Amino acid sequence: ETDCHCAALLICITNDHKPSIIMTSILQSSYSLNLSAADAMANAAIKAVAHLKTHKPMCVTVLDSAGGILVQKRMDGCPDGAYRKFSYAKARTCIHLQTSSREFREKYTGSGEAAKFTQAASMVSIMGGDVVPVAGGVLIQSADGSTVGAIGVSGAAADEDEYLAWKGVQEMIAKGGLSTVPESHCCKTLK
Repeated sequence: ETDCHCAALLICITNDHKPSIIMTSILQSSYSLNLSAADAMANAAIKAVAHLKTHKPMCVTVLDSAGGILVQKRMDGCPDGAYRKFSYAKARTCIHLQTSSREFREKYTGSGEAAKFTQAASMVSIMGGDVVPVAGGVLIQSADGSTVGAIGVSGAAADEDEYLAWKGVQEMIAKGGLSTVPESHCCKTLK
């Protein structure tokens, strides 16, 4: 039996000053977006509003892998209340359910089955409004499929919101190592 001196529960040093591998065998590493990447994504989503047939001020929220807000930006002319909360809820849906907010909508409301709709409504209620079955939230993953964050947009039609969120991540995908759920958008109201 070895006595260990642990610091921050991540590094365990034995009495002979050698790192112990005991801790690493039970911890999994996680990745998350950094502030710079999140800010670039929010700025790219805002810039992409110019691609819409009709310019609409919107709010964008970028979350880290744990669902904490890294960046939240509201365009000039965008009302504060609902759009800010909707963009956050769309992104949180992605973190909680590990998919896009559109996929949540389609899975539970797309078939028109009362039981699935009731389940979706119950999920929204139980989660205190942190999930919403409305397109506009995009899950962001690393090359190995790990969730690194999510982006949510609100202020336009749902398909447009999803396009703007998806477009916000594309610049970072071009730099390598990231993917989105969904992999593409279905917005038909682009210039």
